[in-house]
Amino acid sequence: MSKTTSKISLPKPSNTLYLIDISSFIFRAFYAIRSLQSKSGEPTNAVYGVATMLARLAEEAHPEYLAVVYDSKEPSFRKELYTEYKANRTSPPDDLIPQFGRIEEMIRAFEIHSYRQSGVEADDLIATLTHRWCKESEKNQVIIVSSDKDLMQLVNDRVQIWDTMTNKLYGVDQVVEKFGVGPHQIRDYLALVGDSSDNIPGVKGIGPKGAVDLLKEFGSLSHVLKAAHEGEVAGKKGETLKTHEKDARLSAELATVKDDLSVDIPLESLSYKFHVTKKLSELFHELSFQSLLARWSAQKGTESALISSDQEAGSALNQIALSHENRFKTILSREDLCSVIESIRKVGEFGFDLETTSLNPREAQIVGIALCYDSESSYYIPVGHRVAQVTQLSLKEVFQELKPVLEDPKIKKIGQNLKYDWSVLIEHGVKPQGIGADTMVAAYLLDPDDRHNLQVLASRYLDYSMLTYEQVCGKGKDAIGFDLVSIELATRYSAEDAWVALLLWKKLKPLLEEQALLPVFHEIDLPLVEVLTRMELQGVCIDVEWLNRLSSDFERELRSIEEKIHAHAQRPLNLNSPKQLAQLLFEDLKLPPQGKTKTGYSTDAQVLDALAPLHEVPRLLLEYREISKLKGTYVDPLPGLRDTKTQKIHPSFHQTVAATGRLSCSDPNLQNIPTRTERGRSIRGAFIPSPGHMLLSADYSQIELRLLAQMSGDPELIRAFKKDEDVHRQTACEIFGVAPEQVNDHERSVAKAINFGLMYGKTAFGLSQELKIPRRQAQEMIDRYFTRYHAVKTFLDSQIEKARQNGFVTSLLGRKRALSEIHSKNAMLRANAERMAMNTPIQATAADLMKLAMTEIDRRLISEGFRSRLIIQVHDEVLLDCPVDELDRVKGLVVQVMENAMPKRLEFTVPLKVNSSSGRNWMEL
Repeated sequence: MSKTTSKISLPKPSNTLYLIDISSFIFRAFYAIRSLQSKSGEPTNAVYGVATMLARLAEEAHPEYLAVVYDSKEPSFRKELYTEYKANRTSPPDDLIPQFGRIEEMIRAFEIHSYRQSGVEADDLIATLTHRWCKESEKNQVIIVSSDKDLMQLVNDRVQIWDTMTNKLYGVDQVVEKFGVGPHQIRDYLALVGDSSDNIPGVKGIGPKGAVDLLKEFGSLSHVLKAAHEGEVAGKKGETLKTHEKDARLSAELATVKDDLSVDIPLESLSYKFHVTKKLSELFHELSFQSLLARWSAQKGTESALISSDQEAGSALNQIALSHENRFKTILSREDLCSVIESIRKVGEFGFDLETTSLNPREAQIVGIALCYDSESSYYIPVGHRVAQVTQLSLKEVFQELKPVLEDPKIKKIGQNLKYDWSVLIEHGVKPQGIGADTMVAAYLLDPDDRHNLQVLASRYLDYSMLTYEQVCGKGKDAIGFDLVSIELATRYSAEDAWVALLLWKKLKPLLEEQALLPVFHEIDLPLVEVLTRMELQGVCIDVEWLNRLSSDFERELRSIEEKIHAHAQRPLNLNSPKQLAQLLFEDLKLPPQGKTKTGYSTDAQVLDALAPLHEVPRLLLEYREISKLKGTYVDPLPGLRDTKTQKIHPSFHQTVAATGRLSCSDPNLQNIPTRTERGRSIRGAFIPSPGHMLLSADYSQIELRLLAQMSGDPELIRAFKKDEDVHRQTACEIFGVAPEQVNDHERSVAKAINFGLMYGKTAFGLSQELKIPRRQAQEMIDRYFTRYHAVKTFLDSQIEKARQNGFVTSLLGRKRALSEIHSKNAMLRANAERMAMNTPIQATAADLMKLAMTEIDRRLISEGFRSRLIIQVHDEVLLDCPVDELDRVKGLVVQVMENAMPKRLEFTVPLKVNSSSGRNWMEL
């Protein structure tokens, strides 16, 4: 079965327009892919990069509306405003110049609609098309395919930017995360800091941090300049702003994208379906892009097929299968199967892969099994193909021979995402043992921030292009099941998976050894694969009646809130319409606007939170959105996630997503269930034990602070934990200068924010924003904190310095995370890398600790004959499903294991504390 890592979540294609800023990619592709030439010696690296981007767009987005936008070859109005605009740009490299024409030729061959307008920059054309498309219907959305920061000012709740080279999707939150300001402030941000790529001057002396601080405080460029003239911006910065006001206003005009141009482009002309034309096929052969043709050729019969005829597709697939017939072989007899198994026993390890009918391991039927024990040959055993022209072995026959090998812990199995294969085997009565390597986990340890699917790894580490699942089975509504794939093609696809996995491990193992990561791999991450397998198969019971009652209660609350808001509006109102809400808040109720988007005044959560003290309506809207999100994300969907076979939900736990080593969760995402509000906590009431069982929770207490104490060696923190003092209360004593018994709840919460915030690299500005206090007061609190916990400051600074020297940071047990942006010239990127340098060693060590504890708990439960099982891991907590008669003993076992999970060789002196509780549902714990 195809096993891939998570993808970004793109909107449905039916009402989404994709606009490609092609020039944004040409230069990046040219520099990212070097020394690529056709057989005739023609440079093709930029063309190939753009073609690959189009391939990703076709495969991941399935766009139904699409256009490519070019820059004008003639100067725009900005050149008249400022003759130095883009004057710093040099001529393109000699190898790139001939590729511009080739790229345009390729896009014409794709028959993708493309637009260029004399004297109009691509940004303005994109902005205008975006505005027109969104105006056409409230349901319409736009994805701008670009990396241009100028276009970030177009982002809103219906417009996103997709940088396909980094595979990152930018919505409002992501823009704020990247720049520190919202999309509506990007223009003013650029006006202050300037833009070296376009030679926009900005205000000399105002950097990214200064610009963000000014816009956070005053909201807009106009208000910043006004504040400077009125003396509200003190000192040199205020004088600089007054002196360079003209530059700032000019820069703002240069940075503003125009969305009101007169363009003669009928919107219906934007409709498009990807397809490979005869011209494109000829062009790709000429440019030696055969791998891209192979990548697309198998998608015959699907709605988004990238081949001009079924006959061509079938021919292409047969050629692919035949070209590897000597390496990838089909096993149809018991004699051949036994021969391969005998060789596996001699070698002692083999690549392994299953092909099935479903991604749900509890429903999946096995279609075939792939085995590979050396680099010369790989084998596929078909057992469930429904289109076979030959007699296949039965699964029973195959398991009679293969099951002893699969259950032998001494014979090592190597595969990609073996958690899935293990789950399927268990469901089929096999008790697999002996995972030698999981290539997805190994690659994740080497580069936790990158993608880890098998095709990507084969390309990156083996320089090998694999056949994809979509090429074999198609996609969309016309996709076929693997049991309908021909045995010849299935052999090529599946045997290749096992072969690549084996080769990958031979490549990855020495790399892990070079980076001293083999102990982390073998002792922490690899054993967890089987633990997570058992957790997922175990599943969690849910109380459907509870959820139904909760849904009804939430529905009544929503109706009540609607009525209250409608009373203020005195007219029908769609509470999900930003436009109608903006009219109510800022025109009818005369509340002060907090910021503007391209479609009007912002009504996002940050705005409502700022307005909440001023009027009841924004407070009600915040409540409405909270209830709607809980109801739509958890309360209503959860019953539908029950497995038809077990009637439980079976969350998926992922160990190769979070770069810190933390586990993540999906289907559903249990980690995102909010617990700070009563409504959020009520959702946990739906998670219940099996009949006759109780839920047991065990939660590390203040684990990251305890790790900070250990890793920094700070004597005051260590003393507090050894005496089991309330660390937040002690911090409050120091900050506020009061005795422990005098610390109130507010002061303790402030201390808690400081304890955790500084560990995450929070600045005085960030702390002042969180606590709603003056920045000077926040800085004084930080200074007093570091005066008391001076070793903490030394430790955090040392982590930044280590990252600068080594390019990475490590956990106590050796987990690494590369921080390439620690030397970035971009101050915001560099500051973010510094924050990660401070926090990652602590978070990664906490992740390692939890994984070690889970593995040992799982081992002890099985080896000591308990029926209790791990079922959930969230943050610093594990949840177990325990028979009532085992509860007390298991509680003692779990606490003992968790408090002693850190390897003794580390000489851990700070005591680890675990809080445990039991109950009839998760909310009670």
